[in-house]
Amino acid sequence: MTVEAWAPFAEGKDGIFTNPVLHEIGEKYSKSNGQVILRWLLQRGIIVIPKSVHDTRQKENIDVFDFELSDDDMKKIAGLDKNVSQFFDHHDPTTIEQIFGSSLKKLRR
Repeated sequence: MTVEAWAPFAEGKDGIFTNPVLHEIGEKYSKSNGQVILRWLLQRGIIVIPKSVHDTRQKENIDVFDFELSDDDMKKIAGLDKNVSQFFDHHDPTTIEQIFGSSLKKLRR
């Protein structure tokens, strides 16, 4: 089994494309924040399928195989983890009901 990054850019939330830590790391490698994010995921063995409708971003997204993040950079990026979902609260019963409502009802039977 292999993990896949669903929405590897977290839909651009929390200023991920302007994050100063990612920017600083990217400058070292002449890469964008998005490329640093993809490289970080790839180096962790995570499958990435980034979405973009823009040709320039599509080319940028594939241009992540000519550099490798240092162990220190990997740790800095890991340190950005806030331990919360960027999409929804997995512990909120109302949210879970909205997402999995019909499936949950079948399980309760």
